[in-house]
Amino acid sequence: MAARLQLRPPAALNDPPPPPPVAVPDWFVDRAQTRAAAAAVCRGGRAVGITTSLWGAGGFGKTTLATAVCARRRVRWRFRSRTFPLRPRIYSVTIGRDVRGRAAVAAKVVEVIRFITGDTTEFDDPELAGAHLGRLLDQRPRTLLVLDDVWEAEQLDPFLRGGRRCVRLVTTRNPALLPPTAQRIPVDQMSRNQARAVLTWNLPPLPGLLTDALLKATGRWALLLRLTNRLISEQCAAGADPTATAEQILHRLRHNGPAAVDDPATTWNLDDPRLRNQAVKASIEAATTLLPPGGPDRFSELGIFAEDESIPIPVIALLWQASGHLTEDQTRILCRDLERLSLLTLDPRNGGAISLHDVIRDYLRSDLGAAGLTSLNGLLIDAVASTLPPAQPLAPTASDPERAWWQLQDGYLLDHLIDHLLAAGRTTVAEAVAGDLRWAETRLTQRGPTAPWADLTRIDTPHARPLARSLAQTAHLLTPTDPPHALIGVLHTRLDTHPHWQPQVTARRHDPAQRPCLTTLWPLADAPSSSLHRTLTGHTDWVTSVAISPDGTWLATTSHDTTTRIWDRATGTCTATLTGHTNRVYSVAISPDGTWLATTSHDRTVRIWDRATGTCTATLTGHTNRVYSVAISPDGTWLATTSHDRTVRIWDRATGTCTATLTGHTDSVNSVAISPDSTWLATASNDTTTRIWAIPSQRTVTMARAEQALASCSWGAVGELAVAGGSGLFLFHLLT
Repeated sequence: MAARLQLRPPAALNDPPPPPPVAVPDWFVDRAQTRAAAAAVCRGGRAVGITTSLWGAGGFGKTTLATAVCARRRVRWRFRSRTFPLRPRIYSVTIGRDVRGRAAVAAKVVEVIRFITGDTTEFDDPELAGAHLGRLLDQRPRTLLVLDDVWEAEQLDPFLRGGRRCVRLVTTRNPALLPPTAQRIPVDQMSRNQARAVLTWNLPPLPGLLTDALLKATGRWALLLRLTNRLISEQCAAGADPTATAEQILHRLRHNGPAAVDDPATTWNLDDPRLRNQAVKASIEAATTLLPPGGPDRFSELGIFAEDESIPIPVIALLWQASGHLTEDQTRILCRDLERLSLLTLDPRNGGAISLHDVIRDYLRSDLGAAGLTSLNGLLIDAVASTLPPAQPLAPTASDPERAWWQLQDGYLLDHLIDHLLAAGRTTVAEAVAGDLRWAETRLTQRGPTAPWADLTRIDTPHARPLARSLAQTAHLLTPTDPPHALIGVLHTRLDTHPHWQPQVTARRHDPAQRPCLTTLWPLADAPSSSLHRTLTGHTDWVTSVAISPDGTWLATTSHDTTTRIWDRATGTCTATLTGHTNRVYSVAISPDGTWLATTSHDRTVRIWDRATGTCTATLTGHTNRVYSVAISPDGTWLATTSHDRTVRIWDRATGTCTATLTGHTDSVNSVAISPDSTWLATASNDTTTRIWAIPSQRTVTMARAEQALASCSWGAVGELAVAGGSGLFLFHLLT
């Protein structure tokens, strides 16, 4: 009964319908890796979060294998949906190489949250977004999340949080980014029988020796096999002799492919980008000879577009009209020709769009070279600009955007205009566009608060960085509004005091279309401080304590969310999350050499952690109630803790044993501090007293009393002691 109930938690009832199942290509040949991956994602009786990976070099068929795994009956049944019987809870998401940086990763996680649950909460921090996704998945039935084309650990990490009923299937070229517990399934060259089946699919019979030679020339690489098959098929459809065509293609592969093909004893290393590109070049050039005049050049120009994106045909038509004088109709015909040759994928929906295999895109970019990429990106920018009216800056102090880029209607161009401007070497224009309030408004309504921030972050210049920070500081307030257009008013009020944005906000408010609107009469009461360098987000509940490492390069924080987080000071990224406490974590202290740290918790324990591995090396027990505070001695050999049980305990670091229990406080002891010379111990308590204890005798030697409870204490130099409580801050000097 419990297993049946977990299939349909209430939270999933209002989710958008899962996507329709993706069909496996007719030419697909089943492989052992498909069966292994299917078994892995269906493994276990009780639903648990697991990660399985298909990894290997580009073009070996990882994505197609993942599609086949999702189509298997066993997998579809395992992740069946009671609400939508014909649509199992299987979701595929392409990550891609271009999703880099915290803003871009956070935006991708937000996209997945919306895709699966319909939740429109915005995040600008990938870890916070990942934690939210994990909590939502915890409330839902068994779910298979396919993460395709993952390149970096920072792209994968947010998707691995929570989701105890979620199974992740990852495709990647980099197995090192996978968690240690992931089942890794390598995907490399096909077996001879598998490769033969792909090569000869729907072809007339070919001589055995010729087939064997083609298998050797393609290295049994799935991408090259499919390209070769389609090329022979297209020629045969036009009346060519299949054997003669295959021999011609074999000659081209041998002539343009890697030299290792000529030596049967040499291994073809497709992880070498140079050799891989040579192999692709042989197949691509063999296919592009069938295109009309100018077709190969137009195809090469597709390399400027973003990776793993659907590129609208009208956008391609703008480029090709500028570079080759093609009309939109001619563009569609050429795209169809390229699709028939398996050089791209064509989706006719919504006006038509194409996508490129990442290996082919890499080849095209390599073939164009740096100068070619810069020139073509500039050509595209000029072509797009010609469709837009001129625009003036909103304020005299603002930079000239030249064109009304915010009037673009195409989602691809809105998402990637800044990328293309930068690739064209037009950084100044990119700054002007991303720093224009009208562009920020458009991107906010189109993609949410992470979009305008991400645009400025990608530019990464001295001018753009503070603007990105200003948007990041207010992003959490820019969530969807009802009515939707009111969101622009929220943006204006939050930016109205910023020196860059304020003149533009004033200008926008003169536009009758922005009325009625609220204006600020004086600075916002909750405006972020100008001295704020960075806000670290990731904890999902109150943050209770912070400690800074001895060398100042990292810090540790604790939270009511039961975790301790380690942060890199320079980048603000969370480098480790320490889990093990079963209730709120109240305090953290770092050892003098920075190699270990100690935490205290509501669960009545003290935990010792190894800084390098993030593992708990000891759990100290003895307190009979929640443990509030911890301090480590200057030599790192012992530590002291305080508790709601009214005691102070001294612990030996090496053995983990309690060597003394100090009593005297009559209420919760909230804080403890050890003097720099390890002679004295100070404590602060709810009993309104602060006590000074002599370490050798373990007795109270003096004390002070306040009107209200005391919460914290800290030693300074030469006997100075600061104590804070409900009445304020007290400063003392210990005379001995």
